[in-house]
Amino acid sequence: MKKFLVIAAAIISFSSVNAQVAYVGFQSVTATGKATTGNVTVTEKNNNSGFFVGGAMNFEIADALGIQPALEFSYAGRTEKDILNNEIKHSAMGVKIPIDVNYGFELADGFKLAAYAGPSIYFGISNQAKSENVTVDNYENTYSRFGLGLGFGAWCDIQDMLRVKIGYDLGLLNRDTRDNMSYKESGLLISVGYIF
Repeated sequence: MKKFLVIAAAIISFSSVNAQVAYVGFQSVTATGKATTGNVTVTEKNNNSGFFVGGAMNFEIADALGIQPALEFSYAGRTEKDILNNEIKHSAMGVKIPIDVNYGFELADGFKLAAYAGPSIYFGISNQAKSENVTVDNYENTYSRFGLGLGFGAWCDIQDMLRVKIGYDLGLLNRDTRDNMSYKESGLLISVGYIF
């Protein structure tokens, strides 16, 4: 880890900031849970939707090649009914640090297209399930707050002022702390940002 930080600091010190972006977006998160007993595995998927806000700085490290660290706050949730028809509200909040390597080129006058890929680190603030009388925080007894993902996608810069971005973040780590259980989150991300 220490070597990685030294290399990252060296790359940034020999690069130049060519864009800073503040953005807001929509996310559709798919949570996949698996329970294994013997040779039998049961899979359950839940779809959550929400928003995220963030800021990023793009460091140009070579012609058309950059590295872009960002900091995001995200929220996602859903409402469902249990077998007794009681309403349960699920919500999750967290902070994500994506570090993307990107390659861009001029598509037309005033339009730049870039593709990106890179890791993202996630830290959960809360992950709750609320019913009429009970609130359960899943981080207290079920899930790990720490997550790791791999993001990829593309963005288009318009007149060096507006950025439209679409991507996918693939969850890599099992975040369920129980034996024979697995929980991963992946999401589709769409955002609009202001370049300054």
